[in-house]
Amino acid sequence: MAERIPTEDFDRELLPFLTEVSSAALGAKVLSCSDDFFASKDNLIKRIPSASLKGQFGPNGALYDGWESRRHNPTFDWVIILLAPKLSHLTYFDIDTSHFSGNEAPASQVFALSLSEPTSHLSPNDERWQEVLPLVELGPNQRHIFRASHIGTRGVWSAVMVRMIPDGGMARFRAYGDPVAPEPYESLPPSSTEPINLLSPLTSARIIACSDANFSPPGNLLLPGRGFDMSDGWETRRSQVGRGKYAPGGVLAGQERREWVVIKMSCPGVLRWVEVDTAFHPGNYPVACKVEANLSDSDDPNESSWTTIVAQKPLGPHRQHWFDIERGVESTVFSHIRLTTFPDGGLKRLRVYGHPFAPGQTIAPTALTIPALPLTPEAFAPYGQVIQGFSLPTSAPKGSHVTIANQGTAFKVHRMLKVEHNYPEEKQADIKDGLIHPLKMLERHKYTTQAFIPMGKGTLGEPALAPGGAYLVVVARNGKDDKPDLSTLRAFMATSAQGVSYDVGTWHHYCYTLDGPLDYALIEAQIGDGSVDDCEVIVPPQPFCHIRISPFTATTEATQEPLMPPINKEHDLSDHGFMHPEVITASGFAPYGQVIRKYPNERTRPKDLDFQPAPHGLTQKYARLADISHSYPVEAAAQTAVSVFRATPKEGLKRGLPFPIKILERHPCTSQAFIPMGKGEWRGKGEDALPPGGEMLVIVALNGKDDRPDPKTVKAFRVPSSIGISYHQGIWHHPVLVVDQTMDLACVETQISTGIPEPDPRDCEVLQVDEPWGIIAVPS
Repeated sequence: MAERIPTEDFDRELLPFLTEVSSAALGAKVLSCSDDFFASKDNLIKRIPSASLKGQFGPNGALYDGWESRRHNPTFDWVIILLAPKLSHLTYFDIDTSHFSGNEAPASQVFALSLSEPTSHLSPNDERWQEVLPLVELGPNQRHIFRASHIGTRGVWSAVMVRMIPDGGMARFRAYGDPVAPEPYESLPPSSTEPINLLSPLTSARIIACSDANFSPPGNLLLPGRGFDMSDGWETRRSQVGRGKYAPGGVLAGQERREWVVIKMSCPGVLRWVEVDTAFHPGNYPVACKVEANLSDSDDPNESSWTTIVAQKPLGPHRQHWFDIERGVESTVFSHIRLTTFPDGGLKRLRVYGHPFAPGQTIAPTALTIPALPLTPEAFAPYGQVIQGFSLPTSAPKGSHVTIANQGTAFKVHRMLKVEHNYPEEKQADIKDGLIHPLKMLERHKYTTQAFIPMGKGTLGEPALAPGGAYLVVVARNGKDDKPDLSTLRAFMATSAQGVSYDVGTWHHYCYTLDGPLDYALIEAQIGDGSVDDCEVIVPPQPFCHIRISPFTATTEATQEPLMPPINKEHDLSDHGFMHPEVITASGFAPYGQVIRKYPNERTRPKDLDFQPAPHGLTQKYARLADISHSYPVEAAAQTAVSVFRATPKEGLKRGLPFPIKILERHPCTSQAFIPMGKGEWRGKGEDALPPGGEMLVIVALNGKDDRPDPKTVKAFRVPSSIGISYHQGIWHHPVLVVDQTMDLACVETQISTGIPEPDPRDCEVLQVDEPWGIIAVPS
């Protein structure tokens, strides 16, 4: 006879620490059933509890959130479920008849079988089925918890067959078990071997304990994927200073506020990196986290045995974070993980990547190899800032000022980085723009920040760069000996949609492009006359370390213009009353500003351009393409910074239609540069790429004698995504206009305000008129 367990005891004592191996959330599938005339078999393994559909009817009758067959079966109905793990011991079953009353299944029985290879076809008549839960009686509208038989707990299984005797309805069926752990390596594999997630529930990782699970359980941390809303993560209560368990006399009075969860890994192993995901937690994610590990035979490890593998790191909203492990523990074997969050909040997923390795075996010392991990603002914070757009304004790093801009067509993330320098005051600084395996050099700029922004690959007639483009970023902080501190050495993989800015004095390798050519806009301050050593380079006799580049799938924007619809015949855009945009050139734009671009060959390169080819032949640098200047008084405390606009096409701006110019603005005290960014992504890791295509339509005018735009000087330019522009101080221009597709634009400017709570009127003057200054014939 099967052992029945009270639901309350099961939920309190067992459920938080079990793996639901039949859950669709883990990848289980309902393969087939004998009959599901009234309610679908697929409802059985949904993650969420069954909902009441009382009073709702479909063409076949009353609706139920569960599995329901026709009446009058003389024997039984059956359903076959392929379990999520390849092989698993079975421990408990939860057969739920919630909301079925009078039509519930009167009894049930469960069988299981083991498979050597995955399959999508199983027969209920297969001779390999073995009984793992004997015949049990069920009742209406309730959960029924049973312990699996000895056959179920001792065997390893791939699928289950649930019988409903003789017919009726079940709301949910949940099988719990212990998946089979991966086989450990006998010696460390080569550095090229891809690590696996040692916290996967599909290979037996499980929650041991946690401090709080008020809103959602910690077991969700181990699920695959990124979930679908805030409900399927781990979220704790809010903790207030001096209240609750931190109140005077409370169990944690006087301690730092924190929450924690302890997880037993699939098997002991050596670790390589950690992923912490805050997806769908834009306003309730923790401020920071720390990850520790230990090796223990007990599920209650001694407090003193924990080793920090990821020191306390800041977290951001709705984002995957990847953290390299601390130096010095690469060859240590661990079995348990403890994640601590500060002070509280919600996380979506936790993954720890490494190699299975049995304790007690000797690990031969190897050369230091560090992984190149996806670039995120939080992980890069000790070295500089990341310049990128975000799918949601709430995904911007904490503390970022985000405003709606350009008449609602864009949102602007202000001051993602500050352009700074500390050259000697008597010198006038100029502004200019612009596979590793062994790491053989590092450099630093002791007096200036240095930003690299990958540009788009759009083209208007000139040859486009080849598709592809991602780049490796390697950084280290300065040590006490005024040399790179190798304990802080980290490597990141950046997509073409991400720029980076190195803090003053940060050691770094030059940007190393990996899978296709990229153009970078470079923003830095330099004197350039030789009086100050702008850049210091270290090339040691032996490599600093080796960089491990994981396989990645990068995509980039299309390099050709998309096909456009024909001109709308209702408007004759050849009429001389319309202004026709011209393709931007440095000479044509010179009265209004400067052009930031590369040149395909020496013939097209301006004669006076400062061109600096690199000795290794892989890089061509066009220096001092645009000035960053301002005339704010010192007491205004204006700040030069880089912001990012996520700009969408303006309503009414269509190919082949006229566009009236009724708004112009100017920045009286600052130059303002816009640099179209690339549209790459590392698929499945980080932000999704924007749709390909897009160009800017730039409309400018000189100031007239009446201190207003001079209509005679209004001009329009087409600017592909491979070219940036910089407006001179005081130049009238239309707010950013993009055509065809959304684009991310890095904006370099000096401002007093970030626009929150109110913009400073000295930053920008806007004029809006009823009669247009001119009408643009938007090119088709």
